[in-house]
Amino acid sequence: MQRKVTILITGAVALFFIIYWLANFSPARGKGEANVYDKISEGSNIRYLVIGDSIARGSGAETMDQRWYTKLEVLLKGDMGIVAKRQSLVQSGATAFEGIYRLQNAARLTNADLIFIFFGENDRKYMGPEEFSFFYEKLLRDAKMKFPNAEIITITESPLKQPPFAKQIERISYHYGAKNIDMRKHFKDTGMLTEKLTSDTVHPNGKGYQLYANAIFNLLKKNSRERNDIALLKKPLTGEHDFVLTANSMPEKTRGFKNKNGMYISNVPGNFLEFQFEGPMLGVTLSRRENGGMMNVYVDGEYVRTMSTWWPFPRERNLYVTSGLEQGKHTARFEVINDVSPHNSQGIGTIQISSVFMSERIKD
Repeated sequence: MQRKVTILITGAVALFFIIYWLANFSPARGKGEANVYDKISEGSNIRYLVIGDSIARGSGAETMDQRWYTKLEVLLKGDMGIVAKRQSLVQSGATAFEGIYRLQNAARLTNADLIFIFFGENDRKYMGPEEFSFFYEKLLRDAKMKFPNAEIITITESPLKQPPFAKQIERISYHYGAKNIDMRKHFKDTGMLTEKLTSDTVHPNGKGYQLYANAIFNLLKKNSRERNDIALLKKPLTGEHDFVLTANSMPEKTRGFKNKNGMYISNVPGNFLEFQFEGPMLGVTLSRRENGGMMNVYVDGEYVRTMSTWWPFPRERNLYVTSGLEQGKHTARFEVINDVSPHNSQGIGTIQISSVFMSERIKD
C-alpha cells in the first residue's frame, strides 16, 4: 500500500514538472507567442506598424530625425538596446475610414508586435462622433485580426479639440484593452504655448514630437516591466463589423468624362459620373493633385457634400463620402462644379476618379 502511495505521489510530481516545462520552456511556446512586452523585457528587437494621418507620419517636424518614431527608436535603442523596425500605412488628411481600406489592401506587410493608431483630427471634419466610433472600432478590430499577437496603442492627437471624438477613442481602447495615450494632456502639462510645440498650431514640431516619443516610451517601459496583457478581441461595441470594402470601377452613366488608363477625367462644370453601389456606406478612389478641382456628390438624388481634389503633389486617395444609408442599391453622382480650391493657382480644376468602394458582408 505504501509503495502505491509513493508511486502516485512521484507520478503527480513528475506530471507537475512536465506541465510546467511545456508551459514555460517548450518549443511550442516559442518566440512566436511572446508579445511585445515579453520581447522588450527580454531585450529582443520588435516590429511595429503605424496606421494614421499626417501626425502619424511626423509632418511638421523640422527634419526626419525630429519625427516621433525616429525619437522613439532612439530611446529604445539607447535605453534598452532594442531595435524597433517600422512599417507605415500613413497619409496626410486620412480618416479611420481610409485606414480601413488601406489596411485591407496592404500587400507587403510583415508581422507586427505593436500597432499604433493615429486618427480623429481629420475625421471630425467629415463625420460625427458616432460614425467615427464605428470606423475606428472596425479599424482596430481589423488590425487585431490581421496581427493577433500585436499590442495596440491608440493615440489621441494633441490638436483634437472635440471631446466626443476623444471620448470614443478612450471608450473603444478600454473595451479591447488597447493602451490609449492622450497627447492633449501631455501638451497641456508642459505649460507651454501651442505655438512653441507645433509648426502650425496643429502638427507638432521637434519639441512636440519629443513629447509623443517620451509618452510612448514610458508606457512601453512600464508595461514591459509589469508584463502587462495586450489588447484582445471582444464583442463589438458599435454594430456589425463583418464586412470588407469592395471597389466598383465601372460607372453606370457618364457625361463629358474621358477614360484614360482607368481614370475618368474632366474639368468641365456640369460633367458627371454615376456609379451604382450597395450597402450603407460609400467611398471614392481618386487622384488629388495641384490642378485638382471640386465636385458635388449626390446619393439617390440628394446632395451629400462638396469635395476638393486639390493637393500640393499627386496622390491617390481613398476618401470617405457618406455612411448610415439604408441597405440595398444606391446611385452616386459626382458632378464637376465651377469652384476651385484657393490653393489652385491655375484657376481650372480637374476631377480624376477611378472607382467607388462600398461595404460587402463577409459570408460565413
